[in-house]
Amino acid sequence: MEKAISKSKNVVVIILVLLSFLFFLNNLITFSNAQINGESPPINLNFEMTEYANIRDNINNVSSIEIPLNSSKWDLTNIELNFTNIEFKREIREIESIGVGHSRELDKWDKAYAIQINITEPTDVFGVQIYGYESNPATTTTIKVQINGYDNPTNKPNETVYGSVVLNMSSETKWYSQSFPSSIHITKGYYYLIVNGLEMGPSDGAKYYWEINDINPNNPNLFSWGYDIDWVNGITGETFLYKLDQKITKEVFPEEINMSAEIDKNYFPIINGSSYGTGNLNLNMNFSLNTDVISIPITNNLMSDLGFNVKYSINLRNTFLSEGSVIISDSNNEWNIFPEFSRFSSNYTVKFEYPASWQNLTIYRDTGTGWENITSDIIIDPLYHIIILPNNITIEEADWKITANSPNIYFEIKGLFSEYKPEQDLQFSVEVPIIQGNLTFILIKPGNFIEIIELNREVTSDEILFSFIIPTSFREGEYTIEIYWNDETDAGVQSQEFQIIVPSVPFTMDPLTIFGIVLLAVGLSAFSILSYRTIKKIRTRKIEDEQKIFSKCMDIMNLDYLIVTNKRSGLSVYEQKFTSKDLNGTLISGFLQALSSFGIELMKVENQSQTIKLEYKDSIVLMSEFVNVRLILIMKESPSKYLLYSLEDLAYDTYKNYGNMIDQFNGDIRQFKGIEDLLIKHLNVSIVYPLKLVNIDKLEKIRINPAEKSVINTAISIMNKSSTEFFYIKDLIPEKTCSPKDIELILKLIEKNIFQVY
Repeated sequence: MEKAISKSKNVVVIILVLLSFLFFLNNLITFSNAQINGESPPINLNFEMTEYANIRDNINNVSSIEIPLNSSKWDLTNIELNFTNIEFKREIREIESIGVGHSRELDKWDKAYAIQINITEPTDVFGVQIYGYESNPATTTTIKVQINGYDNPTNKPNETVYGSVVLNMSSETKWYSQSFPSSIHITKGYYYLIVNGLEMGPSDGAKYYWEINDINPNNPNLFSWGYDIDWVNGITGETFLYKLDQKITKEVFPEEINMSAEIDKNYFPIINGSSYGTGNLNLNMNFSLNTDVISIPITNNLMSDLGFNVKYSINLRNTFLSEGSVIISDSNNEWNIFPEFSRFSSNYTVKFEYPASWQNLTIYRDTGTGWENITSDIIIDPLYHIIILPNNITIEEADWKITANSPNIYFEIKGLFSEYKPEQDLQFSVEVPIIQGNLTFILIKPGNFIEIIELNREVTSDEILFSFIIPTSFREGEYTIEIYWNDETDAGVQSQEFQIIVPSVPFTMDPLTIFGIVLLAVGLSAFSILSYRTIKKIRTRKIEDEQKIFSKCMDIMNLDYLIVTNKRSGLSVYEQKFTSKDLNGTLISGFLQALSSFGIELMKVENQSQTIKLEYKDSIVLMSEFVNVRLILIMKESPSKYLLYSLEDLAYDTYKNYGNMIDQFNGDIRQFKGIEDLLIKHLNVSIVYPLKLVNIDKLEKIRINPAEKSVINTAISIMNKSSTEFFYIKDLIPEKTCSPKDIELILKLIEKNIFQVY
């Protein structure tokens, strides 16, 4: 039994010694990323491309032009309109329609009234409208509405009657339509509209009231008359209220009536066609539409509606960015672009102006069966360096890839010595070929391992300085500096070697000391093996906790607006903004209610909840739904996964606490004030609330550590400088850092009731 135990101990000792040796070797070697074929890591870029679309169609029997688009991104570059069947439409022409409460009474004493009509073009009159009312309608006499001729010398109505109809009027004050049995065709000139009660006798008690504008009429030069045996008291500046139901019958030549198309608040004349009733407009322009419907009103100087048929053709253009990358090497730079576009119209092309230095251009298309080389079907202009994807190539639902190569661009590394020691400052400069683009600094260690020291430093001058303190962990050997430069058209790499010399330190050690070190190493190795997994778990959990704190803080810093709405009706029940910008919550809610017509990104779908993301201009819009609850968040940047999880929990709790009230919402939003507590619970929005300092006279009795004391002093200093009684968390931390350590300190002070919401 004792031998077995002794044998087991020997095995354990041997294993520990071996593990100790491996641990010793592990500490001698510094691990880095292995270099791949002497190339730079892929450097992400955006490339500008342009898409073009042409739309042609016919629309008939309209008064204005409406052309639908697939989005509001387009610029209009050309429009061609060809009009036919242009004619004036039947319309209600308002001559005098605004009353002032005054009227003229027609009865057995004052039996008729007349108002002058000015006809400027040949016109068919179908009827008139007059404004007034009647009282005491007991009469056996026929009251007529008629159009008479005009007597030029006296400005009075003459005896010629062009048409008449029995007066239609009741006791309600309003507009009354008087339709003639057949249309009356009259030519250019003056006429009179008459309400005629000349047949009324002494026993008639009926009274009719026709309203006038005798203060500020639209047509003050028109004559109005009353009748007493003859037409008397003719005056101007007092106009009866009336409208004409009419249609201008003249043949239409667009230039003769100043027919124009209104585009972008500018008026463009329609040119006469080959015959009357035809015209055209061909216009080159360049302006952003910012709408998904092109609306073109058509106007004329007669102020009457036109009807027409039109054949249109419009050219559209849009510039967009495509993601891509470059891999830089000293032999050949490799460029890759992955365009994303959506075909629109039956005539659609895409153009890319590639740099003059690019060679071996190849275009690939994937329709679901793998990448297909379609370079031979593409138009490539080597003189002007243009690639055009023609109409027959830009099919729907395809992925695209453009590849090219370019030569290495030379630049110079200056100031690098041949030898350095640990803890020395490795300092050098780079003379860039062009003052634009980015630089990447990579260090290649012995054994061909790389370490990225600095990635994508922006070029701001023709000479850029780099500085790097050599760590003491670097071992002796030959090192190489590689500097990669690129902009969106060219790239290059330069390298230079140097030595790191580690001074030797002579020492002697007796065997007993060596034996003790070995035993110590064995013990440390055993302890390390047993605790490695535990330490790794703790470290991983700590990193995750810190990342969670950082992400939640950045999410709230990026939050501009939050809206809670009824999912079914879109009505807003709660709104809170976290920015100085004013937003229309009802407009945003209605916009997202119609979201099915926009492109959306589905973040997560479950049985009763879903979260979607929409990118619109410079904002990110999130929408999370649960049963009848819809949460809308407007942010400056994309959220973290932690916010998405919290958003679903918030939607669930909002439904649980307020679901019934949302269904029964009657316009009183005060009942939803408690939603703010749910925001604090799930989204930690108190981070952006103003805070105040309380219990300041009891700080000595409250246990606070030096770090917390420093944060309190900073808050006091901020309030003193701004002469306020409050401060913001963002004033306590550097911009866009959200250090987990700082946030934990601040949240701890809130828990201790030292910081409170102001």
